[in-house]
Amino acid sequence: MLVDNPFGVNAYLSPQLFCDREEETATISSALRNGRHVMLYSPRRYGKTGLIHHVFNHLARVPRARTVFADVYAAQDAHEFNTILLNAVHQALNPTPKQFLANAMKWFSALRPVVSMDDLTGKPSITLEPSKRRTEAATTREIFRVLNAQPRTVFLAIDEFQQVVTFKEIRMDAVLRTELQRSTNVRCIFSGSQRHILMDLFNNAKNPFYGSADQLELKRIDRNIYAQFAQNVMKRHGRALKKDDALFCYDLCRGHTYYVQVLLNRLFADARALERSTIVQVMLAIVREQDAIMATLRGALTKNQWDLFAAISREGEVDTPTGGAFIKKHDLPSSAALVMGLQALMDRELIYVTDHTAEGGKPIYAPYNPFLGAWFKYR
Repeated sequence: MLVDNPFGVNAYLSPQLFCDREEETATISSALRNGRHVMLYSPRRYGKTGLIHHVFNHLARVPRARTVFADVYAAQDAHEFNTILLNAVHQALNPTPKQFLANAMKWFSALRPVVSMDDLTGKPSITLEPSKRRTEAATTREIFRVLNAQPRTVFLAIDEFQQVVTFKEIRMDAVLRTELQRSTNVRCIFSGSQRHILMDLFNNAKNPFYGSADQLELKRIDRNIYAQFAQNVMKRHGRALKKDDALFCYDLCRGHTYYVQVLLNRLFADARALERSTIVQVMLAIVREQDAIMATLRGALTKNQWDLFAAISREGEVDTPTGGAFIKKHDLPSSAALVMGLQALMDRELIYVTDHTAEGGKPIYAPYNPFLGAWFKYR
């Protein structure tokens, strides 16, 4: 595959273009190879999905093993979940269209699958006729029957797993737990971005997945490691990026993986020398692109929410957004109003808890999207 820009932002490219995560890769790979499931949490766009694909790249070398990746973020109910999982299984076990078409009916004839061809890609996909509540669990069991019948180990990743709690017609977590207890060859990564939901699913004794998986929280990549990675990749392509400037890029994006990659991607595409002035101009161009988004947000947020969002963004990181000094500095309303505003911003994923203070463990709040945060400083 020809890659014009080595700083990928939408897909995992290769082990050589993947930054660090060596410890996490080893931890997840070891757990899966030794028969343990893994629950992986990170805020959105920290590189969670890329890490899973990186782990799968390593596990692909395991003899008689297959990897299956199912992103269930779009699933609104158990039927959509099963359809996504079914297609992921088929694409992994039947990589060619001929194999896909040959096995679709043979394996799942009882589910009455409908095979269609994507007009854009030409690849086959499966849809299922909606079934009654009592049979969705049977559909999931049928998918696992195929997985369990494979003469190989199956490493299955279910991304954005917290979606299962929104299914009203069935306890999908209970169904999956039952199937995994029966399975001898399927090992799972349950990944997601809603920490409180995942913690409840795997740490609440009342829930089926209680104590059933190793747990790993993905944090920001070390800034020096990321800077060295950026320098090395640029150098391999004949571009010179100074260490201080690479660190500057990291800090502009607050170490948030996706946004660091976006900035590096834009810099690589720019023909100018990678000097500090170029970095600033490219960053300012990205910030200007946020104008339409910010105009929409300003109309959607209350004045208190907008003012609080602006204040946290200008500070970068705040551990006491309802404290007197912060309120006075930014001319904000009472702390009671701020508590409600802060929760609203977190619900919209405009603000998130990026870390906790060393002393006291107080949450540290920051803008989720550093480009939106920078808008308040530079526009």
